[in-house]
Amino acid sequence: MRKILFPTDFSNAANNAFVYALHLAKEMDASLYVIHTYMQPVLSATHAGQPELVPEVYENYELHQFENFKKHTADLHKMANEYNLSDVPLTFLFEEGTVVANAQRIIENEGIHLIVMGTNRADGVIDKIFGSNTLGVIRGVKVPVLSVPREAEYNGIKEILFTTLFREKDEAALHQIMEIANKFRVKVKCAHVLKEKNIDIIAVTGRWQKMFPQDNLEFVLLDLDQSIEQTLNQYIESNRIDLLCVVKRNKSLLERLFKSSMSNRLRMHANTATLVLQEGDDPGAF
Repeated sequence: MRKILFPTDFSNAANNAFVYALHLAKEMDASLYVIHTYMQPVLSATHAGQPELVPEVYENYELHQFENFKKHTADLHKMANEYNLSDVPLTFLFEEGTVVANAQRIIENEGIHLIVMGTNRADGVIDKIFGSNTLGVIRGVKVPVLSVPREAEYNGIKEILFTTLFREKDEAALHQIMEIANKFRVKVKCAHVLKEKNIDIIAVTGRWQKMFPQDNLEFVLLDLDQSIEQTLNQYIESNRIDLLCVVKRNKSLLERLFKSSMSNRLRMHANTATLVLQEGDDPGAF
């Protein structure tokens, strides 16, 4: 059985992503690990002249966090029942420390295949788009990370778009994406923005077509319109995309892609989940 890790702060964006993760786990026959982390407050060793109170403050803080955790996990169980997804195996984890450090440890110990996180995309700043925790996880782990915007609703995965440079290092990520596509019986559209005519791209598309001869791969070559990010945003604007797939090496493109939706007054599809994969031979096992 595949395993999905879902870090949550119990916000509205996270709760929405929880429902998305439940649906995905159901479709992928996966179990869902829900983790909530907390950081202990930093106190002076003397704590206002009463150092003996420091352990008690820490203990009370942890107790308060745990009571909050129990309340919210009960709410998540109710949500699973409301969406008729109570049969998805759930494991709840309450851990001290940063999201990234705990995610790294759980990935190794439990054999996690995918991380799903809820995000807000309100501002044209990368930390606001993904949230600092989500961005930190994207940078810090070696498994695919699915970023689910607050406005997203799970309606199945019928259209997958993979932004690619048609390089050999993208092939491992493509294999992972094709596993998803085969599960949902959909095509993968490989999109590339042409700055100029390139014979090498034609050779790569031919090789990829031979690698996946089941006729479930489509190539979308877009003529450059001002910038790469604007060209991609315009395509996403005019076509249904349920899952946008990018390779992590393109952090600068990833940032520009979402920031440009503000600067160019383009409305990035607010309901588009984004799957971020590793570059190279080990994009993470999905």
